[in-house]
Amino acid sequence: MSPCRLIIGFMGVVGSLAVAAEAPTNLLPLSVLPEVVVTGARSAPLPPATFSSPIQDLRVGLPADGGDLLRRLPGVSGARMGGHGIDPIVRGQSQNQLNVLIDGAYAFGGCPNRMDPPTTLLDLDAFDRLTLIKSAQTVRYGGGGSGGTILFERDTPRFSAGEGPRVRLNGGLTSNSEAQSAGADIALGNPLGFARVTGQSRNADNYRDGNGDEVRSAFNSDAAGITLGLTPSDSTRLEVKYDRTHDWDVLFAGSAMDSPYSDSDQWRLKLDQDVVLGPLHALHAEVYRVNVDHLMDNYSLRTLTSPFRMRVPTESDTTGGRLVADLTTGATDWTLGVDSLKVAREATRYWNFRSASVNVPQSYLWPDVAQDALGLFAEAEHPLSETARLTAGLRYDYVEASISRSRANAAPVGPVWAWSPSQLYAAYYGRAAEDRTEHNLGGFLRYARDLRPGLELTAGVSRSVRTADATERYLASNGNPASARWIGNPGIRPERHHQIDLTLNRTAASWRTGLEIFYDRVGDYILRDRAHGQSGILLNDSASIYRNVEADLTGGEWTGEIRFGAHWEAGAALAYVRAQNRTDGRAIAQIPPLNGHLSLEHRRESWSAGARLNGSDTQYRVDDDPLTGSGLDVGETPGWWALDLYGEASLGQHGRLKLGVDNLFDRAYADHVNRANLDPFNPGAVQVNEPGRVLWARASVDF
Repeated sequence: MSPCRLIIGFMGVVGSLAVAAEAPTNLLPLSVLPEVVVTGARSAPLPPATFSSPIQDLRVGLPADGGDLLRRLPGVSGARMGGHGIDPIVRGQSQNQLNVLIDGAYAFGGCPNRMDPPTTLLDLDAFDRLTLIKSAQTVRYGGGGSGGTILFERDTPRFSAGEGPRVRLNGGLTSNSEAQSAGADIALGNPLGFARVTGQSRNADNYRDGNGDEVRSAFNSDAAGITLGLTPSDSTRLEVKYDRTHDWDVLFAGSAMDSPYSDSDQWRLKLDQDVVLGPLHALHAEVYRVNVDHLMDNYSLRTLTSPFRMRVPTESDTTGGRLVADLTTGATDWTLGVDSLKVAREATRYWNFRSASVNVPQSYLWPDVAQDALGLFAEAEHPLSETARLTAGLRYDYVEASISRSRANAAPVGPVWAWSPSQLYAAYYGRAAEDRTEHNLGGFLRYARDLRPGLELTAGVSRSVRTADATERYLASNGNPASARWIGNPGIRPERHHQIDLTLNRTAASWRTGLEIFYDRVGDYILRDRAHGQSGILLNDSASIYRNVEADLTGGEWTGEIRFGAHWEAGAALAYVRAQNRTDGRAIAQIPPLNGHLSLEHRRESWSAGARLNGSDTQYRVDDDPLTGSGLDVGETPGWWALDLYGEASLGQHGRLKLGVDNLFDRAYADHVNRANLDPFNPGAVQVNEPGRVLWARASVDF
């Protein structure tokens, strides 16, 4: 029986529950709370289609990184290239279509091929809460965010008088890849202030898929952080934070290169202050800087298969800040703010062309590029009656993108096909290495109404404008043959998303459910494609290029859960998105098919046990031919299902033990979404199988 039929059959058992905007609590115990807790500032209401949960409460094994954790949630997929660096996809949107903030700071990885997406630049065990806001339902967290906003948040409650240190020790083991994890989170303080220190170390060998084949996926990762806080009162909080992550010897089956190291240094200064000044009642200010150094090569961690040895050292530096004020005028709650963001990136690929050392420039991938953004935003929530409320937001962003002329005109060393960035831009787009400015205006309007107790309807419309990132605008990768080239478009226009969504939530004494449907009409969708002489593309040689097209994204999600008896709970979820390139009349690549899960759990006071059946339908809608389309899909991906078992028990007053087995029947399968090489001699999409059977154990002690 196909997973789709299994899920539909279970839907009949559960009944005519219409789709929860939250994940079921039986497996991923989310808290769909009326408020997000923000210490020192007035709380902001959660919009619908929002997941928010303490990270420690998520019933998962040992996720490799933030992306691996996120793809356990309904409506979220992930692109796998190895054992580390899972790139999340929310409702068919990914990469720069998602706003990812790590404790309030934007962070951008150092790899043009996204070996280190932002969700890898943190220690999961050092963060307290994960929040996922799907689609453009807020303007608080930067421009764009058409696919959603992901928040990894750290919260250290104020110490009380005489309170002792807060200590958490954790560790875990898995079979298959023999992954190991150990960490500590220690805080001490008094009502006036605190210090919190975190540290985590994890490593994994290559895993084996369900066929028993070894998959290049080993990695090592260390992280450490310190937070110093001043809390002279409940209304004032000042924090200084520093975090460092160090990943090394990271192997990638889905890439022609591995990563000997990827390091990040993150500094933050944050102030939360409650005030009483007319309508103003809270101020929030923060500044941050994130520096990422990354190296990938094709020879130090694998047997050389390319004609040349190559290495790519990169830098990605992010600086930003925001000032936010919370006000109340009459019955309306307001949030007003200004934020800034500056991202500078540089990457050069070196090779050993006629040289004994790998120090000859072959491509200036990111030729000293920068992007600056200044944003102004306002949000308001107004009750229309006891059962209805209106929420609205408006945002303006001024964006400047620039490129170093000297680096853009620098000629790499090598054969005649090794062109400078300027030559590549001119050859494919007829454009120079130019700077660009944008004036982007976005916003949303959301109406929510309680139709009757336990039944809520929400309708929303939004506009979000997503500017191109450094790769889409300025990447300059040489390759031979021409189909191995990968060139950004300096004249690419920003995406304009116009979305409509409807959500219906129903909550009863023993069950809850909800349904959400959405439609996103996208103007100037930024499509990674192949050069086929399309409008605005001057060559027809199948090089990877970027161009604007018109697109539609349509889909929906259903989740529900039901309690029966004193100790049993069951749940289910479905998610689907259809993405269409309206300009060319073809499917957009890298879109997950219909997918979902079924779960059943038994709970007692001190222990629980459960099972979860994960499944995905066949993906027929692909763009897999580089001669006529983008070729980013490997091809059609068959449907699959895999069964996970898990359990949890209390160890006295302070300990927790989690045990489980993922992919119990050792099935061989791969998610549809995959990654593409940045190999100048062997480009193309590569699909990586998921791990076979994995036994895992995880323990923590809090005191």
